[in-house]
Amino acid sequence: MSRINPLIHIRLEPSVKDFLQRRAKQQERTMGAHITFLLRQEIEKEKAPDPAVGSKSDAFHQ
Repeated sequence: MSRINPLIHIRLEPSVKDFLQRRAKQQERTMGAHITFLLRQEIEKEKAPDPAVGSKSDAFHQ
C-alpha cells in the first residue's frame, strides 16, 4: 500500500502529546486525523472575514 499524503515528523512536549491523545480518543480519531482537523479549523478561520475589522474595538488594540 502506498501513501498518498506526505508524512511529517514533529516533536511535541509531553503535555501537548497527552492532550492530543486524549482529544483524539474522545473524538474517535487518530492523532494524525485530529491534528489535520485542528489545522483545517485554523485555515477556515483565516479564510473567514474578520468581524472585528472596522469596529471600534480595533482602536483599542492600536
